[in-house]
Amino acid sequence: MPASKMKRLYQSLDMPIEKYFLRYALPLVIAGVGATALLVFLFPELAADGLFKYVFLAIPVLFSVVAVTYPMLQGERKKVQIERNMHLFLVRMSVLSTSKLPRKKMLEILSKVKEYEALSLEIEKIYKLMEYWNMGLSDAARTVSRKTPSPMLADFLDRLAHSSDAGEDLEEFLTKEREVSMSVYINKYETALKDLDLLNEIFVAVLISLMFILVFVALLPVFVDISITLILPGVALLFVIVEGMVLYLVKSLLPSDPIWHNIKGQTEIDKVMKSVLPATYAACIGFAAFGFLTGLPLMLIVALVVTPLLYPGFMIRREEKRVRARDENYDSFMRAVGSYAASAGSAVTDGVGRLSKHDFGELSDGIVILYKRLLTRIDQIRAWNLFAAESGSNLISKFTEMYVVGLSVGGKVDKVIDIISDNFVKLMGVRRKRYQSSDNMLGTLYGMSIGITFTLFSALSLMQLLNIMNEQFALSQTTINLPIALKPFDLGLAEAVFLVIMLVHSLISANLVSFAGGSHKHSFYINFAIITWISTVTAIVTQLMLDKVLNLA
Repeated sequence: MPASKMKRLYQSLDMPIEKYFLRYALPLVIAGVGATALLVFLFPELAADGLFKYVFLAIPVLFSVVAVTYPMLQGERKKVQIERNMHLFLVRMSVLSTSKLPRKKMLEILSKVKEYEALSLEIEKIYKLMEYWNMGLSDAARTVSRKTPSPMLADFLDRLAHSSDAGEDLEEFLTKEREVSMSVYINKYETALKDLDLLNEIFVAVLISLMFILVFVALLPVFVDISITLILPGVALLFVIVEGMVLYLVKSLLPSDPIWHNIKGQTEIDKVMKSVLPATYAACIGFAAFGFLTGLPLMLIVALVVTPLLYPGFMIRREEKRVRARDENYDSFMRAVGSYAASAGSAVTDGVGRLSKHDFGELSDGIVILYKRLLTRIDQIRAWNLFAAESGSNLISKFTEMYVVGLSVGGKVDKVIDIISDNFVKLMGVRRKRYQSSDNMLGTLYGMSIGITFTLFSALSLMQLLNIMNEQFALSQTTINLPIALKPFDLGLAEAVFLVIMLVHSLISANLVSFAGGSHKHSFYINFAIITWISTVTAIVTQLMLDKVLNLA
C-alpha cells in the first residue's frame, strides 16, 4: 500500500495518530503480551511443546496486527461508502443549487441525508467548520479534503474550494462535476458487469474441473486401496467453499444498486410476505413429514420440501417485474410534469391531474393516487413521498425525494426535473445491462445444474456396478491377479454427499442470480426450488437410464 494512501486512511480516524497509538494501539499490544504471559504461567507444559509455543507467540503478533490495521480497515470502509454515493450526492447538490440557497444552508441539508453514510459525515464536518469556526467554504473544504479517506471526495472538495475562490457560479460548477461523476460511476458499473460475465465463465470452468476431481476421487478405490469415507466429503467441502467464494465475489464486485427501496415502512409485498412465509415454511415441514412417512426416496423428499417456496418466489418475481416496469415509465412521467409546469405555467398538481388520465403502465395507479392526495392540499411533500414508497422502487424513491427537497427549498421545477430525468435515464441504461447479465447467468446456472447432477449420479451408478462386480469376484473361487483393487463402495455416504452438493449448488446459484440482479432478499426462493427440481429430475432420469444400460436393476 502506498505511504500516501496509508497516511490518508490513518488521518480519517478523526484523532491524531499519536493519540490513537497511545490510547488504543499500545494497550492492545500490551494486552496481547499479557495474555501470552498468563497462558505460559497457567500452562507451562504446553508452552514447552513445539506447536503450542508458536501459537502462544502468535497471540501478541495478532494483537499488534489488529492495532495497526484497524484504522486502515475503518478508513477503507468509509472510502467505499463515500465513493459509492458520490454520484447521487452530486445530483442532489445540483438540484439544491437551482434554488440559489446559501452554500452553508445547502451543506446543512446535505449533511442530514443519512443514506449517504460516511459521505454525509464528511459534509457535516464542512458545515460545522463554517457554522461554528466561521471558516469560509474554500478553507473548510480544503481542511476536510486533507483528512478524508476518499481521494475522489478530496479532489472534488479541492475543486470546490478553487471554484469558490474564483467566484464561479455554483450551479455551473456542479453541472460539470455531476456529469463527470456520473460518467465515472457508469464506467465502473459497466466494467463490473464485464467482470461479472468473465467471472461467470471462470465459474463454469472451475465447476467442470471440480466435477472431474470429485468423480476421480469417488472412483479412486478402484485403483488404490483407499477409503472414500474421508476423501469424498473433503472434496465436497472444497466444492462448497469454491461456490461460496464466487458468491462473495459477485456480491462485492457489483455496485450496491438494489431494485427495491429501503424506505422505513413496509411495501405491500413485504406485508403479504409476513403472512405467506410462515405458511410456506409450515408447508415445507409438512411435505418433509409426508415424504418420510410414505418412504419416498430421499431425492424426492428434498424436492418436495422446497416446492412450497415456489409460491412466495413467484409473488416476489411478479411484483419485481411491476417495479421494473414502473422504473421504465418514471422518466416519461416526470418529464411530462416538468413540461406542463414550464410551458403552461400551471401548478404541478394540475399537471399531475392531466397526466393521471394517460397510460403510464404499472405507474398509472400510483399517479392517480398521487393526484388525489395532492388535491387534498394537506401535505404535498408527504403525498410525493408516499408515491415513491408505494412504487417499491429504489431509484424512484431516491429521485422523487430529490425532486421534493428541491421544490421545497424553492428550486425551479423545469431545471430540477431536467437534472433528475437526465441522470435517471443514465442509471436505467446501465441497469438494463445488469438485468441482461443476470439473465445470462441464470441460464448458465440452470444448464450447469443439469451437468453437475448428471455427472454425480452417473458416478453413483458406476459405484453400484463396481459393487456388483466385487460381489461376483468374491463369490468366484478363481484367483486372478487383476490391475484393480475392487473395494466395496459406501453408496449411502456417496448419495448423501452428492445430494448435499446438489442442494448447496442450487442454493448458491439462486443467491448468485439474486445478487447479480439486485433483487429482493426473498427472490432466490423461486430459483432455488426450480434448480432443485431440475437437479432431482436429472438425477432420477440418469439413474433410471444407467440402471437399464448397465443392468443394475
